[in-house]
Amino acid sequence: MKIIKMIVNDYRQFDKAELDFDNDVTIIAGTNNSGKTSLITLIKNMISSEKIAYTESDIPAKNMKAWIDKVFPLFEDFCKNGKSVEQIETDLINKILPESDDKEKIIIKTTEVYMQIDYDDIEDDIKLFADYIMDLDENKHSFYFVYCFEINRRLFVKNVSESYEKIKKRFSELEEPNKDLKQRYLQQLLVKVYVNSIKPTCYFCDKDYINRCRMDEVKEFRKLFNFTYIKASRPLDDDDTDHSHMLSKQMIKMVKLDEGWNELINSLPDELLKPIQNKKIDEKVRAASLKSLKDTIDALEQTNGGKTGELMLDMSVTEDDISELLQRITTTTYNVDGYYLGEASQGLGYSNMIYMHLQLKEYEKSINPLKVNVFFIEEPESHMHPHMQQVFIKYLITYYREKGLQGVVTTHSNEMVRVAGISHLRVIRRAGDFKSNLYNPSLLVKTLRQSKNSEDEELANFFDWFFEIGYSEIVFADKAILYEGDTERLLIKKLLTLPKYKKLSQQYIAFIQVGGAYAYNYRNLIELLKIKTLIITDLDYDKEYIDAEEIKKSQITNTTIKNFYNESDTENPDVEQLYKWKDDGGNIFDDGLIYVAFQTANDGYARTLEEAMLGKYFGFNVAMKLKRSDWHKKKEGSKLKFSVPRNKNGERDSEFSLRDILRSTSGMKTDFMYSVIMNNLLDTMEPDYISEGLKWLMK
Repeated sequence: MKIIKMIVNDYRQFDKAELDFDNDVTIIAGTNNSGKTSLITLIKNMISSEKIAYTESDIPAKNMKAWIDKVFPLFEDFCKNGKSVEQIETDLINKILPESDDKEKIIIKTTEVYMQIDYDDIEDDIKLFADYIMDLDENKHSFYFVYCFEINRRLFVKNVSESYEKIKKRFSELEEPNKDLKQRYLQQLLVKVYVNSIKPTCYFCDKDYINRCRMDEVKEFRKLFNFTYIKASRPLDDDDTDHSHMLSKQMIKMVKLDEGWNELINSLPDELLKPIQNKKIDEKVRAASLKSLKDTIDALEQTNGGKTGELMLDMSVTEDDISELLQRITTTTYNVDGYYLGEASQGLGYSNMIYMHLQLKEYEKSINPLKVNVFFIEEPESHMHPHMQQVFIKYLITYYREKGLQGVVTTHSNEMVRVAGISHLRVIRRAGDFKSNLYNPSLLVKTLRQSKNSEDEELANFFDWFFEIGYSEIVFADKAILYEGDTERLLIKKLLTLPKYKKLSQQYIAFIQVGGAYAYNYRNLIELLKIKTLIITDLDYDKEYIDAEEIKKSQITNTTIKNFYNESDTENPDVEQLYKWKDDGGNIFDDGLIYVAFQTANDGYARTLEEAMLGKYFGFNVAMKLKRSDWHKKKEGSKLKFSVPRNKNGERDSEFSLRDILRSTSGMKTDFMYSVIMNNLLDTMEPDYISEGLKWLMK
């Protein structure tokens, strides 16, 4: 029995979150405050908690506002007309929640969760689920449930009646100063009364979640699940003053499932009681207490007429006391070369990993084949070094797969995401103020693999490789910059330290090196995750052209630019067409999501980053020439690292263009960029096309 899908509607920052579950482990990745914990807490409370606290903060604000705008005038009219509490149901609630199904009810659109559970018709015993079959097609093997929060009319009447005097008083005070503030507090009170009248409700239904049959109680739904959850804030020993012994307690919970341990625990109390009884320790304690407390007893007798009685200490040792003592004093130790070290000796990261291992083993022993067995771990990377994160997530995925178990892991670790790969990944990203969306990148890869197109298969393999080499950080990024090589990376990262780009430096930017041919491959992922992305690439026209008119008519070899251009025009563009395309804003795609930056005439007709930078510094375009001796003077004066070619055959002081200088410098691009940075020439040499791109990204 496996969970296949959950759809969460109208919960906190989620308008709609569609979560597809893998058969083994599903990774939910997202930054802090993106909504991972909110989503997981809702699911946990649905399938495991006896009581679920549903509050105003769980309902999207726009839903509450839509309700209050409709009911506020009704409450105001009722209160100001001096109606009595006895008239609440007939004259007020009937207008909001009429008993007749034919009349429209004014309700808050609260959280609904749709769940699909599939079973194997050969291996699974569905006797716990048999009552919830809605589809009688023998080829269909799914159950469908709706978990929702519905207003209880009777409870609403009761709560409004109990709060009526307070509500009426607040309406009477609205004419006084601070009316807007008082009205806001009154509206919050009305919403609170409504939300306190909500009850969780479960239905089993058809695959469209339309035809619904109400389950008798919510706990009947919860009985279908065997669920274990490890939350992020795990209390572990990190120093010798902490006596919580969480590892010890977890190990004891495991071994209590073993018959041998239970026999030992059952026999030990008797063994410990024997010497206490044989040596009459209880009598000695009693006698000693009487002697030491004699003065106190005499003083008490003076105040109550000598009716104190014999005050003493007594001992009552039971088997339960001994059993509890054994569990409290048992601690985990590590045997290292014959020495025994305590829990705190290995550090929090190691203890955290062992703790989760133990939880998994305990859970494994509790598996119930009649139920949906599911295990959640929240942010397992807590306290772990990156390498330990890699090792643990590999183990976790293998563990789930080999055991045939289903689980969900939430994380904000780039290492966890990288090792898990895109096939297990779901991503939560913020989409505005208190608004988040849930995305499924694995579906992108699955769709590509199902295609019979060889290019789609190649792209699917590319995404697997893309995550494997460590570019998975894009899923956590606020924005992304795709660039060609090391010199671009050095330049851009240093540029972002300048005051004018402070806003960008305060955001999480994913820097991804893609070369000139592969940037277009990222488009599907960028569109899916809605990541504002700047692509910085070289124009790459024929390097033999240096005259402006020749350059304009030449063709380019840059695959990324050509692929983006061909979406708006099927022609193979020349440089002049590309200049115009960029001037017209054609290089911006997907409603401002992607910007393709490349050199233009404003960059001195450059075809590469280095040409644009050196040309800007000297005020040259690529065609301008200087004598070799003059180039050496400029080199010495600028302190920039670039190479000046040797004189041409038979010439004493040959002339060289900027293109010649950069061609000669092609093997020392990194040295050139370091010299720019070390001589504080970033602002002076920043090419226009990069400046324009970064300013766009900063908006």
